Amino acid sequence: MPEQIAGILRGDIVERRLPAGARLREPALVKRFETSRAPIREALYLLTQEGLIERAPRKGAVVKGYSKQEILELYKVRIMLDRVALERICEKSETIRACLAALEPIAREMEEAKGETARYRDLNFSFHETIIILSQSDLLGRLYAQIEGPLKIVLRKSFSSEGAMPKSFSEHLQILEAIEKAELDTACAMLQRHDDDGMQRALATLPEDENVL
Repeated sequence: MPEQIAGILRGDIVERRLPAGARLREPALVKRFETSRAPIREALYLLTQEGLIERAPRKGAVVKGYSKQEILELYKVRIMLDRVALERICEKSETIRACLAALEPIAREMEEAKGETARYRDLNFSFHETIIILSQSDLLGRLYAQIEGPLKIVLRKSFSSEGAMPKSFSEHLQILEAIEKAELDTACAMLQRHDDDGMQRALATLPEDENVL
């Protein structure tokens, strides 16, 4: 029950149906989910651990917003994890083949979804997550899972500008080509440039001294 409740609230938070600063009052959640307070509290704890909500004085649990500095740090962590994962993948020809076999179908779906922001955003996340998974590193997987929720929120902003999806898709194809050729430095450079572009697009949507909505 706590995991199910957390899953529903997670979706509401990521899609900003629950905006930054929204209070998550236990009595209202008990009524909404028709349950006792115990699973509600456990669900809120899980979301706090994921960095999606925080405890505020005299307010209780509120949906977290992300400052420019936090967005910058979030992307820096993602770039680091992506690079280490690629280094592991490019060590062996068999892991390169497995990576291409997994990423190429995602890329084809991304091409079809360039006019559908929500679908493209999900596929973009899957592309990067698959690189982490195929690195076969439990540590990288755990670290990536810790930034998953906040990263999905920020990705909503990074694809809101005109031309973002075609540019992003082109960059993914270049990353795939570099992986296929086992050109690690090129793949890592392309991946970092791609993540930097996404970060700058997200930051450009954020007014000074305000949080992401």
